[in-house]
Amino acid sequence: MSFVNPTYLWSLLGLLVPIAIHLWNRSEGKTIKVGSIRLIKESQTSKSSRLQFNEFFLLILRLILISLVCFILASPVSIAKRSNLKIAYVVEPSLLKLKSLREALDSIMDKNEVYLFAENFPEYDKENLVSNIGERAFENPQYWQLAQQFFKLHSDSLVVFSKARLNGINGKRPEIAQKVNWIVIDSTESTSEIIEMTSFKDSLELLEFNIQQNLGRFSKIRIAAIDSTNYHITKNVLRHELDTIRVQFYDDLMIEAQVKYLKTSFTALGKYLKRPVVFNDFEIENSVRNPGILIWLSAKELPEFSNTILIFKPDAYAEKLIEKTEKPSVFKLTDTLHRKNILEEHLAENLLPLIGLHPKIDSKITEFDIRNIDKELLAPVFNSQSKKSYIVRLDLTPWLWLAFLLFFSIERIVSKHREQ
Repeated sequence: MSFVNPTYLWSLLGLLVPIAIHLWNRSEGKTIKVGSIRLIKESQTSKSSRLQFNEFFLLILRLILISLVCFILASPVSIAKRSNLKIAYVVEPSLLKLKSLREALDSIMDKNEVYLFAENFPEYDKENLVSNIGERAFENPQYWQLAQQFFKLHSDSLVVFSKARLNGINGKRPEIAQKVNWIVIDSTESTSEIIEMTSFKDSLELLEFNIQQNLGRFSKIRIAAIDSTNYHITKNVLRHELDTIRVQFYDDLMIEAQVKYLKTSFTALGKYLKRPVVFNDFEIENSVRNPGILIWLSAKELPEFSNTILIFKPDAYAEKLIEKTEKPSVFKLTDTLHRKNILEEHLAENLLPLIGLHPKIDSKITEFDIRNIDKELLAPVFNSQSKKSYIVRLDLTPWLWLAFLLFFSIERIVSKHREQ
């Protein structure tokens, strides 16, 4: 047994106070000389003995009560070492829709522990499955984040049944102390979903996401507006109108032909995307209201601007002509433009991220992406220094409170009925 707050054990010295009071009361009284003992009656010995016993019993009860309070303040815990389980099974909740897997788990549960691959790893209970873990657990789990919590299962080896979805892999591959055998159940089917729709004057452009043989690709379909009923377009499809590309320039560096090259590239992009392009000079006084893209060819401090900004910042070590900065909406032009680097570095293509053609498409792809990965790529790094046992802590404070109430009740009863 150990204590969370062992300093409070010094309060046990308080036991000396009632002991000292008891010993002080046991001291011999004063001797009074009298002339005659004729009128003095002899006291009953048994009554005096009972009185001494009651006082001693009350002293013991009160010492126990003080001791219990001291131990409660010190918060005792019982520590025990337990061995890990040899093997445990973990299953991704969305796989429980498969009848064959449920039947297999029922037979495994007779001899082994079965947990769900969800937050806190709830135990598998086929009767109260949804009420135990909630609806959110049936979504695609984040495999590597949950794998870092495998130690909570206290098992030397784990067998994990998983879909191994590609969109469940995020972050750095973790190191774990358990041997894990990943069993990937491939339920990937060929799917095709329209995820975005762009409206033109008399037509629609549909962006379709296709998955076939575990490979994803995009395709665009141009249809007449009246033919939209022939396609499965859901209410959740991303919709936007054909917007004008607005570009503003602020140039006080006056480097030869920089604005000209940029305008030419934006114009080429507009023709390819079938979107009109409008160029304007930037007004610092109305910087907050100005929409579109800002090309900042100046050494001055950037003004307040809520949209995308391209700044001129030469960088001899840059790999691309246009690169992102630490700020998500700010890009930098890493070299002075000339005919050679415009063609070799594909300036027009580098300008595409500034326009933001599909700002919400990533979340939409995640929603429909059912591709999976090999278990070799899914598996975390195994750390050979695995623990064979774990420590279990049992808080003893509630039991001490129960004992305190019991002894307190006895003390009150004895104190009330003692003979004075």
